[in-house]
Amino acid sequence: TVLETESVLITNPNSKHKDIVELLKHRIDGYITSKKYMMISYNTSAEVLEACAKITPGKRSPTVTSLTDGGHAVSSLIKKNDVVKIMDELHKVGARDILVFELANSRM
Repeated sequence: TVLETESVLITNPNSKHKDIVELLKHRIDGYITSKKYMMISYNTSAEVLEACAKITPGKRSPTVTSLTDGGHAVSSLIKKNDVVKIMDELHKVGARDILVFELANSRM
């Protein structure tokens, strides 16, 4: 590491524009979150859904959608640093069609 930097948002507690400051804070927080996480999406059978959900619990919980063939499509946020390990674990327990997507921004 050559240089480490830090950004700090400083506000006036007596500002008349608290709503704008809060909006800016949410935008910054969303961008920072989007740089720490990725979205993973995969298909799985009902038999291994619970095991897969334990691997990808997400920030709150995974999004699970039923498929017409009886399986499930699952989407979840995962930390960028864990992507390869999580993909390997999912494949090992039976998940298929595993895709990972970059996030441009977010609101949590």
